[in-house]
Amino acid sequence: MELRQLEYFTTLSRLKNFTRTAEKLGVSQPSVTKAIKALETELGVELIDRHSRNIMLTTEGHAFEVHAERILHDVEATKQDMQRFCRTSSAKIKVCIPPMFEAYLFPDFFTRFKMDNPQIDLVLQAYNDSEEVRRLVAAGELDFGIVMGEDMPLPEHEMSLARCNMNLCVDMGHRLANESSVTFEQLRGEKFIMQQPQTFQYRSIDRHCSEHDFTLDIVLCAAQTKTIKQLVANRMGVAILPEFVTRMDFAFRKVPFNPTYVIQISLCWRAQKVFSQADEQFIRFIKKYIDTPEFHEKIRKR
Repeated sequence: MELRQLEYFTTLSRLKNFTRTAEKLGVSQPSVTKAIKALETELGVELIDRHSRNIMLTTEGHAFEVHAERILHDVEATKQDMQRFCRTSSAKIKVCIPPMFEAYLFPDFFTRFKMDNPQIDLVLQAYNDSEEVRRLVAAGELDFGIVMGEDMPLPEHEMSLARCNMNLCVDMGHRLANESSVTFEQLRGEKFIMQQPQTFQYRSIDRHCSEHDFTLDIVLCAAQTKTIKQLVANRMGVAILPEFVTRMDFAFRKVPFNPTYVIQISLCWRAQKVFSQADEQFIRFIKKYIDTPEFHEKIRKR
């Protein structure tokens, strides 16, 4: 079985025409026909239904298509991964970050990183769902992911970047605005402005409310933190946000929790990942960066 045969087969399964498949691949039609027949002989099954007027896959063909697509995807992913070790090409690191980190912490991080490592390109993606990021990292589709989670010990393939206090955000005239601290029990009956349901923050806040025997009464779920903060200031509801996204806001009150409500920001990578030189430089930079006074000030690390 050759990769060329798999490419011919998967292209034919999409285009459903031998002539168009040959044109797409830049080969002759007999070459495509011969490759498909060779596959069928090797596998001992018919992949193409030749009794139909149009090109159709047999049941076996549909089953084989799944494997062929996966093999070709894995081959391409392998090629891209090996580029990390190629000194003749510019190094690229694929990193996924949550929108909150991107908006409030990433600009300074990126600027400093490029100043120290101009030869490394960061390919940035943004995801709200930290569990989805972990899955993509584990599958090798991302090199690193910055995720949010509970304040707890991390596995070997995660590194803590910061522990962040979560604060209750209320409008200036709210009944809890002048409290020195609040408990979740005091939030019973409040209307909440939340992040999207797939985010760690949403799940964490919902769990805390459930532990205190009440259900979130949600006014709106917003994707943008700026929107959430403005709605709080407009007295549309309360929100619970990390300290680092509200430290420069003065249009509403920020009240800490008692006991302290802490989340953890961490960097994750694939278990048993083999680090390239660029990967190692990225890790070294992050370790240095999170120890700077500027980062401590931004994150209000405690």
